[in-house]
Amino acid sequence: MKLRFLYILLIIIASFNTSAQVSDDFADGDFTTNPTWNGDASLFTINAGQLQSQSAVAGTYYLSTPSTLSANAQWDFFIDLQFSTSGSNYVDVYVMADQADLSTVNNGYFIRLGGTSDEISFYKRVSGTNTLLIDGADGLINSSTSNPFNIRLIRDLSDNWTLQYDDLGSSPSGGFVAGGTVNDASLASASHFGLLIIQSSAASVVNKHFFDNFNAATVAPDTQAPSVISVTVTSSTTLEVLFDEAVDVATAQTASNYVANNSIGSPSSAVVNGGNPALVELTFGSPFAQGITNQLTVSNIEDGVGNAMTSSDHDFLYFVPVAAVAGDVLINEIFADPSPQIGLPNAEYIEVINVSNKIFDLQNWSISDGGSPGVFPSYLLMPGEVVAIADDAFVTDFSIFPNVIFVPTFPGLNNASDNLFLKDENSLEIDNVSYSDAWYQDPIKDDGGYSLELINPTLPCANASNWIASNDPNGGTPGTQNSVYDVTPDITAPALIGATVLSAVEIELCFSESLDTVGFSTTYFAINNGLNVGFYTISADLTCVSLFPTPALDTGVIYTVTVNGVADCSGNTLTNGNAQVVLPAKAQAGDLIINEVLFNPFTGGSDFVEVYNNSTKYIDLYGFFLANFDDGIIDNFKKITTHRLLNPGDFAVITKDSSNIKLNYLNAVVGSFVHLSSLPTYNDSEGTVYLALPDSSISDYLVYDSDMHYPLIKDDDGVSLERIDYNRSAQDLTNWHSGAENVGWATPGKENSQYYPNVISDDMISTSPEVFSPDNDGYEDVLNITYALDGPGYVGNITIFDRQGRLVRYLLQSELLSPDGVITWDGTNNNREKAPIGVYVIYFEIFDLDGNVSSVKKSTVLGGRF
Repeated sequence: MKLRFLYILLIIIASFNTSAQVSDDFADGDFTTNPTWNGDASLFTINAGQLQSQSAVAGTYYLSTPSTLSANAQWDFFIDLQFSTSGSNYVDVYVMADQADLSTVNNGYFIRLGGTSDEISFYKRVSGTNTLLIDGADGLINSSTSNPFNIRLIRDLSDNWTLQYDDLGSSPSGGFVAGGTVNDASLASASHFGLLIIQSSAASVVNKHFFDNFNAATVAPDTQAPSVISVTVTSSTTLEVLFDEAVDVATAQTASNYVANNSIGSPSSAVVNGGNPALVELTFGSPFAQGITNQLTVSNIEDGVGNAMTSSDHDFLYFVPVAAVAGDVLINEIFADPSPQIGLPNAEYIEVINVSNKIFDLQNWSISDGGSPGVFPSYLLMPGEVVAIADDAFVTDFSIFPNVIFVPTFPGLNNASDNLFLKDENSLEIDNVSYSDAWYQDPIKDDGGYSLELINPTLPCANASNWIASNDPNGGTPGTQNSVYDVTPDITAPALIGATVLSAVEIELCFSESLDTVGFSTTYFAINNGLNVGFYTISADLTCVSLFPTPALDTGVIYTVTVNGVADCSGNTLTNGNAQVVLPAKAQAGDLIINEVLFNPFTGGSDFVEVYNNSTKYIDLYGFFLANFDDGIIDNFKKITTHRLLNPGDFAVITKDSSNIKLNYLNAVVGSFVHLSSLPTYNDSEGTVYLALPDSSISDYLVYDSDMHYPLIKDDDGVSLERIDYNRSAQDLTNWHSGAENVGWATPGKENSQYYPNVISDDMISTSPEVFSPDNDGYEDVLNITYALDGPGYVGNITIFDRQGRLVRYLLQSELLSPDGVITWDGTNNNREKAPIGVYVIYFEIFDLDGNVSSVKKSTVLGGRF
């Protein structure tokens, strides 16, 4: 009895010793022992814990180690071929060989890695003849620098072979995937395991074969039932059911073990695939309905050792692809500017929506902005469904979002504007969108982090008015319904929102939405003063119409354009729309002047320059420049590229961030802003502002200094310099004053708080106002001293005394005077301190070239608050 027990124990011990017949990770830096590898040992070395080839010349060489594993076994290893494989450069790994010299094997099984097709395949060799058993996918080993793979081969007790591989070079690695299955019992014994290298004379392959983690062991007993990996529709009456292992033929071919819902029932036949024992082909007696999702229930299927599965349900859909037409699928969401990051991945994406009642396979569809397109993988887009498209470098980032597909090359979207094109597999354009950052309709969200979302995908045509920034807290809704989704019918007629004279023979009218161009006619438009509309053109987005009148427009004449009959895509018609237009005159120097400058904004704020039309002309700002004086030249020209008509006496505020100006100055005039992407540099302490005509000649300029601010202002951040008199020179430093506190320190788009025009009286010298109060409240803050001489050539002094005759301030000292002018006193003394409240005397002296002297005294009152 003891001897019998000892015999059983020895058998068990022996089985443990042989369960892993080959195991080597080369961590010991040696392949000559534990286990012992024999063969062309001089042509191999250990490098960083991996077995590496060392043959500098062409040849066939090998290493092998004893192994008798032949059934119920699993073989694993790592390989990295760091070169492009070919018909003369590949590796055969023998899992079973009948002799140690792998170059002379008569009978065995081996995995071929590389070869002409760059594939991972499985062969048997019987009596010296190779037979392909599993033909791997072509092009798997296709890198010229590195092809790292984990390889696994399993043979079960029923002689079912399963080949698997893990592509470690993919991003990210997806773990082991099926390389193929086959049933073969040709060979039942072996003596060795090993690798055989076939190498050409190409320099690129020398020492580029790497191996590691060899393991050959008996497979543990199978206690797991088979499970369904996939159900695939192969025709209108057939399905393929793929299991995760080879299945028992008897139970797999029992038709009643498969039942489909929707009155389809069980198949008329179930057949195990002859080349793949894990694949069952089902044939049904009646065809599946088009576009209907069905469910197949699979039960009672066993594997080769009798493990039976429980019931499982699997959806399948049959459809015949149909051709899409323009408008079936629309671009539904655009995420062009991921920064700053709000809640979405830091990656661009585009979303499309199927607005038809058809089903489309998106395979080989594409999205582009005119460059290299992003080509879609296969994806069934159901009616009403949305799907987002992103770059495949961001698979993990989008893993929390549903309905996202990935492309290897995603077009780089421009933040400010771009043209997008959605095309089907035949390059037919299905949709196009030309967006801009104005479509966000939000000055904060257009800075980034939010997507653009289509509001109503059911509108027959759509433009900027049908797009807006996402309202979702994350900033967008990739793969789900848009946060702004609204299919309320459009019952509003298009509005005329702009009219611009582009030339004497072209007037551009812009509308609030896209227009219906069917039957479009010049009869929709009328122009007074005897003009007719000769012809028209319509913009690409169908929102603007250019009219070409005859005869041409006259400069300075106000024309009225009337619109009747234009309709939007939903059939809503505009009646009695009208706008006034004027052909602008050619501007000359001094027609437009610099009227207000903010060069030291609040922290984080934006500079602005306000210009004023000081002429009787109608002038278009298009083509004017802002510039400054830099390194001895007028430089840094920034061109105004939008049309903006200034009537006589109109203001325009030029800035790069109107929203910031409106936020900081509540009295700013909405509609007075002209945007530039960037302004010339305006330093906080001193600098220059130049306003140039379209021919680059100077219309007006200012040399400013922070000392020009009212000296009693403690902090001039956010305080503008305002021009006092339009008709006095911008170079007259007394013609500028700080914006008044009671209007918020600046008056963008409206008359300056310190505006006080020059008034010439009959007397030589006059002062106004009678009482002034330099408290910067915007009301009579300065004293204007107006003079009118009888000719040029006088030199003058202006001195301020208090009522006791004490000197207070020198305003002018021996300055050459123009025949007439205005000098301003801001109520400060020579120390730039505020003078006390009281009566003051202005002493005005003039000297002519002959030495004659005359003088005038005027009194004034400096007032203030008590």
